[in-house]
Amino acid sequence: MPKKHEPSLSVELKPSKRLKQLLVIMHVLALAASIANALPIAIKLALSTGIYIHLRFMIKRLKSERHEIKQSEALGWEISSGNDFKSVQILNSTVITIFAIFLHFTDNARKQSVLIVNDALSEDDYRRLIVRLKTTDKK
Repeated sequence: MPKKHEPSLSVELKPSKRLKQLLVIMHVLALAASIANALPIAIKLALSTGIYIHLRFMIKRLKSERHEIKQSEALGWEISSGNDFKSVQILNSTVITIFAIFLHFTDNARKQSVLIVNDALSEDDYRRLIVRLKTTDKK
């Protein structure tokens, strides 16, 4: 039986609104905990300021971070964090759920990961990415 050739996959991740909401909720809870504790007021203010600065940094990073993922039979998996694509190996530790994909990969230098929340892609692209991850060989 001849092997079917799958078309190449190319998806661009957009900023996730759900991830942003989750980050805000987590930081608000941390802020509430830093205020409700029994530490001196100076330390409470320092903690609150640190939490606020971290939230601003994370939201700015989420807005500016762009990833694109490609997969083809000829070139394998490729991921870009800007304009240049680098060839990567998808690791078996990748976790795939209907809500998010915790994509673990290595570029032969170091292990890295990318969180792909399901609203960062269209429903069809998210489904195709899940199928492609499950059906291709992993390291």
